[in-house]
Amino acid sequence: MDEKQQTSIESKLRWAWHQERRYTHIRGAFRTLIWLIALLAIGFIIDWGLFAKAGLRANLGVILLVVSAGIMAWALWYEWLRHLKPFDPVHVSLAVERRHSGLNSLLVSYAQLDPTNSDKATVSPELIAAMRDQAVVQARPLDFRKIVDFGQLKNLLLVGVGMLLLFTVLSIRWSEHVNVFFKRLAGGNVRYPTQTQLKSVSGNLTVRVGDAAILSAKAGGVLPPEGRLFTRPAGSNTPWKELPMKADAEQGGSYTREIKGLTGDLRYYVRVGDDRSEEHVVRILTAPQVTATKVTLEYPKYMNKVAGSSDQLNLEVPEGTTLRWSLTCTPPVKRCEVIVGERTFDAKLDASGTKLDFELPAKEAFKYTFRWTEREKEFKYDDVQYAVKVLPDSLPEVELLRPAANGLATVKKNLKINVRASDDYGLSKAWLIYTINSGKEERLEIKDFQGAAAQELTHEVKLNTHEKFKGVKAPAKIDIAIEVADLHPDGAKRVRRSATRVLTIVEPEAYLEWYKAELAAQTEELKRSRDAEMTSSTQVKAIKAQETDQKPK
Repeated sequence: MDEKQQTSIESKLRWAWHQERRYTHIRGAFRTLIWLIALLAIGFIIDWGLFAKAGLRANLGVILLVVSAGIMAWALWYEWLRHLKPFDPVHVSLAVERRHSGLNSLLVSYAQLDPTNSDKATVSPELIAAMRDQAVVQARPLDFRKIVDFGQLKNLLLVGVGMLLLFTVLSIRWSEHVNVFFKRLAGGNVRYPTQTQLKSVSGNLTVRVGDAAILSAKAGGVLPPEGRLFTRPAGSNTPWKELPMKADAEQGGSYTREIKGLTGDLRYYVRVGDDRSEEHVVRILTAPQVTATKVTLEYPKYMNKVAGSSDQLNLEVPEGTTLRWSLTCTPPVKRCEVIVGERTFDAKLDASGTKLDFELPAKEAFKYTFRWTEREKEFKYDDVQYAVKVLPDSLPEVELLRPAANGLATVKKNLKINVRASDDYGLSKAWLIYTINSGKEERLEIKDFQGAAAQELTHEVKLNTHEKFKGVKAPAKIDIAIEVADLHPDGAKRVRRSATRVLTIVEPEAYLEWYKAELAAQTEELKRSRDAEMTSSTQVKAIKAQETDQKPK
């Protein structure tokens, strides 16, 4: 076999491999094209029908692009690249023999038994040459092109060209949508065109707690009879609550909705027709709250009490106490007005607007409250009312123990006075108050308590030697009482007087007769008491004897 014939066989095999490779390229290209068009269609449906309709972020298109690129890379490998094989004479010979079964494996043997093969020593060269010559003779009239049937690509080509034409037509018809789609795939923050165009919405709002929020939207294009408002608490994943938005009859394209009783931040968006807004937040500014309280209590000096403190806004303090409030509040405030009755004054604020101080004396009970002006929007809030209850400094207590009753005496009487006195914050002094024969009332200091809270005192007055009474002669009448004062600064008004005892001064004979009569009366009283006790004892004994007789034997 000459060299030309061998070259012809190998050229036909290589040409057949090129045909097979061309077939693989065409098939892979159209299959990849179909994948590409399908992914673009699916991506557009997802982005326009899901992401855009749900108002999700536009940069999700980048994620969609990355996912689509990954799928396309897999499709390119699966439909195209994995089918590209390097030139292999044996592989091509097998393909030719599948089409021409009459070769009886001569062409495969021709490709395998190459004279340059290192294994030729194991086979007779003459045998190889004879076999290769026979293969050349058998293969010379055959058409190797039949190993590839391009007719099989007809349906694939029709489908690919049809999808390409359809995509082209839709891209021209919906050019603006397709343009937006590709921009969103690139990460652009653009929106699809709609029949209704939202021109403006209320956006982010800040309202005072308890106030109503008025949400509005203005639209153009095709206008529906009403819009839709979707709300849910900020930071929550609860389902959106849908509310109607009434159209303004006077201003075409305007829609409003009032939301009342807001106590927490609210997230919302508006849908009018086929267009929807971005999500916005209605932020609720709550009333400033006192988060820390310290009230310093400075008591009046005469009480001799160490200054105290309290962490309560409702207080109960002694009369005359000076109160100093040091409060911490949140959020920061621009101004805090303290309202006490009809009086209003500003508390002292620090630079942060969260700490305030003020001072008030507690002379009598009062109620107070705060009017806050928060710093951000200068909203005003009225606080609840608090009260300061004042405990008045009560008058001292005094009891004249002796003399226990009115009586007679002579000018030689040693008048023994026994008094019990007490006060909640300390006693000052005690005086003997007396009048002689209903004359002018006189005062005689008999004790300095020096702040003692309670004490019992005894004082003795000898009528015939005391300078105030030595001029008294029978018959005469002396009225006596005890006055006690506490440590209150307004001491002149802070006294209390005991009961008055009347001492009648008589001659010794009259006093003796009175004394005998008093002694007889007391003796008679003792007798009556003794008789009553004996009678009672007798009755008790009789009852016990009767109970003993009635017991069963």
